[in-house]
Amino acid sequence: MTLSEVVADLDAYFRVPDVEGDARWYPDDDPYWLEFVERDWIERRNGLMVRGAEDVEQATTCVFPSVRILEALRPRTLLFSEHPVDFEDEPGFLPLPREAFDQMKARGISFYHVHGPIDQHPEVSPSRLIANGLGLADPEEYFPIVEGIPGGAAVIGESTQTLDDLADRLSALLGPEIPVRLVSRPHEQAGRVAVVAGGGAQRTILESSLERGCRTYLTGNAVTRCRLEFVQDEVRGFLALARQADVAVVDATHYGTEKPPQLAMVDWFRARGLAAEFVPDGPK
Repeated sequence: MTLSEVVADLDAYFRVPDVEGDARWYPDDDPYWLEFVERDWIERRNGLMVRGAEDVEQATTCVFPSVRILEALRPRTLLFSEHPVDFEDEPGFLPLPREAFDQMKARGISFYHVHGPIDQHPEVSPSRLIANGLGLADPEEYFPIVEGIPGGAAVIGESTQTLDDLADRLSALLGPEIPVRLVSRPHEQAGRVAVVAGGGAQRTILESSLERGCRTYLTGNAVTRCRLEFVQDEVRGFLALARQADVAVVDATHYGTEKPPQLAMVDWFRARGLAAEFVPDGPK
């Protein structure tokens, strides 16, 4: 399969040309990355970031790219992820170094990622896949994080399970590598569950969830070692409001809650005749 073909299919599936307002991941004060990235990516912050060989031999999916993952890839691989940066708990959100870009160019590796478009996708968003896997009834999407495309990054729905049963089911869904923690349990029944995968421990999203009757909040960074001060401030404010509102909080790591779409995309690539695999590199 050619790179042009697979990129066109991905752009259409995730509506990348329509996306506006996604996060700015790479520093402007040291713009080494401008030597390597595609011009369209600079504007959209999504889609094909690094162009490798036109003849793609396989696809590899991951949650966060890293030098570790890149070193293990075969030439002419298309690397697909949600994020364009590595994620180490300490300090957190690390742009790929120049050596990573040099390595991709030298070995014909292409790199394609979608952040907002995957979080708001109607089929493979991490929050939706988890909500479906937990059997939440009448799921509702809300809280968009980018403009130009429909959907939301959060999903809320009804559960008849206890918190322990919900946590057990989540653990089975995400696999044994992912720690699932009941951060707080002011009640025993899960009730109305908000799923906000990734870095969803934010007061503003919890406020929006409370407006929709949230009793249990499932996310990926209520427990975090990230030393970035804005992340710590967000988590403190989120946990304070959760305590005040008697909301149960379930954490399954940033990496763990964003793992399901990467498994789903393996099937997406294989359905198009391209060999594909998921590379685990967590939890984070």
